Amino acid sequence: MLRLRFAVVACRLPAPPRSTTCRLLRAAFSSSSSSYSSSSQPPSSDDADAEYALGVRHFVGRAEAPSARRAVLHWTNAALRGHAKAQSALGQLYLRGHGDVARDERLARQFLRQAADAGHEGSCHELGKLLLRDDEDVAGALRYWTRAAESGHAAASYDLAFVYERGVLVAADEARAVALYQQAAAKGMPEAHRALGTVFLAGRAAAGVAQDVGKAVAHLTRAADAGLAPAQFDLGACFLLGRGVAQDAQQAAQLFFLAAEGGVPEAQLGLAQLFEQGRGVAADRAKAVQYYRLAAQSGLREAQSALDRLGEP
Repeated sequence: MLRLRFAVVACRLPAPPRSTTCRLLRAAFSSSSSSYSSSSQPPSSDDADAEYALGVRHFVGRAEAPSARRAVLHWTNAALRGHAKAQSALGQLYLRGHGDVARDERLARQFLRQAADAGHEGSCHELGKLLLRDDEDVAGALRYWTRAAESGHAAASYDLAFVYERGVLVAADEARAVALYQQAAAKGMPEAHRALGTVFLAGRAAAGVAQDVGKAVAHLTRAADAGLAPAQFDLGACFLLGRGVAQDAQQAAQLFFLAAEGGVPEAQLGLAQLFEQGRGVAADRAKAVQYYRLAAQSGLREAQSALDRLGEP
């Protein structure tokens, strides 16, 4: 009998690593001032917006080689005039280091705090993560995350929801957690859709949420379509068991494969069982052993027991 376990919602603390360039440009290009062109006149000394935009130009290398150091010069000029996006860009840059600019956490914290105190939501979220390190300032971290979430920052809403759902650092408040997950999902965040999917799948009485497998499948589908491996496993389980959708072992196998390739041990186990039993796929002992081994390497005892049963070392 194939047994399934829905994967536990993974904590995003710390957030998965992202390219420094991508993180900085996400903030940079949200400003209309980033359209500063090579034919523009040099900015005046009191034009913080133009200094910021010129820093972006140097960072991405418009019409010349990229230079993080030159970007720092212009962003610093803007930051000293209270430009929150420049302060945030400097904070992100110093936090990770990039090109010819070395990592400097002290400066990163300084600029992130300036930007956060000026209301920059991304900096509120980033600074909150730093303050949570080694429980340095839990109250401060939650205060900055709350400020970011109230401004509509999806990642802050998600992380704050996780805190309230699990009762980590604060008293558990499932109703608030669900509201925050919904806020993050409304911004299109796959992890939030997946979290809501698991909530609706079983219902959450403490949060006043009744079981609704239709809504669960809708949220899990949004997350799975975005490539979130744990959601692909959860949705595959729905297809295998016929929860909220017509039972379809072939569709389940396809979703398990995607999730297994994404590193979800439960999906590797489930796919191995399908290959062993020939459900949704042609029976294939070698592939079953392959995926049992992957799952066993992640510590799933059931996978190791299956290998022992099959006489595989």
